[in-house]
Amino acid sequence: MNIRVLGEEVSFDAPWAFALLVLVLVAVVLEIRRERQRPAAVLFSSLGLLPVARLSWRIRLRWLLLPIRVLGVSALIAALAAPSVIQASYDVPAEGIDIVVALDVSSSMTNKDFGGETRIDAAKRVINDFLGGLRNDRAGVVIFSAEGLVLSPLTLDYAAAQRLVAPVEPGKVLKDGTAIGTGLATAVNAIRGSTARSKVIVLATDGENNTGDIQPLDAAQMAKLLGVRVYTVGVAPTGKGAGEVDEALMKQMATVAGGQYYRANDAAALRNIYAEITALEKARVGSRGFIETTDATLPFLGIGAVLLALEIVLSTTVFRRTP
Repeated sequence: MNIRVLGEEVSFDAPWAFALLVLVLVAVVLEIRRERQRPAAVLFSSLGLLPVARLSWRIRLRWLLLPIRVLGVSALIAALAAPSVIQASYDVPAEGIDIVVALDVSSSMTNKDFGGETRIDAAKRVINDFLGGLRNDRAGVVIFSAEGLVLSPLTLDYAAAQRLVAPVEPGKVLKDGTAIGTGLATAVNAIRGSTARSKVIVLATDGENNTGDIQPLDAAQMAKLLGVRVYTVGVAPTGKGAGEVDEALMKQMATVAGGQYYRANDAAALRNIYAEITALEKARVGSRGFIETTDATLPFLGIGAVLLALEIVLSTTVFRRTP
């Protein structure tokens, strides 16, 4: 139960306490009835025997005692309802996702046609930023050319994964070629032990499958059986020198494994693709609402105590009734 008090949103964890206001209302009705039926302190045979006198301000304002008492008791009841002031509210994913980034490091990735930089440099920069923006999601990195290699297993240590990605260059570790099936199978093996609700592989390549013992669609079928969604990205800059991406195959792979195919023409598009995939997966797992609050019980107790003390003081001094 939420209400606004003096511009602040206040929630009550025990709203049942407000049922006591019914007793307050009954007490007010009985008090008003008692006052109206109150017998005179001194009896006269005729009102004409009394001198005409104006009512003093004390008598005219004595009715304020009852509202003060009611407000004081109401404040104490509000304190009993466990009030808290809402400072902020936000949603977070219901649980983290596990995501493996699989990157083609074949020699064609050295082509310098991605906005003035090589495809591999642009991809590494985007992956570095992607890893740096994750929160509570485990991430792993796989590189592949003619062979596949788990560069970083699933981890929450994004800085360590970033350090491993930074020195990657085509031809330094793996044989040249483009074994897309092997790359995807290596990524599936890296994520197969995950128990996360959302398991995702994002595979980026700029070429066609031309080597390897594992067929890409077989690897995609393996991912599907393990409940892993596969998103494929064609790194295919437009213009002279652009690599040939087998888009039909990439689309088939994504369809089999419940993902989607994207085409990246430049680094900005690649960055947007990673962001969109992450958003899609977080939408799948849903979110939980969190609210930051500050306990407000003491202020309500203080207000109630002050008002009741004020009513007692006024009723025994300024508004004291003389028999």
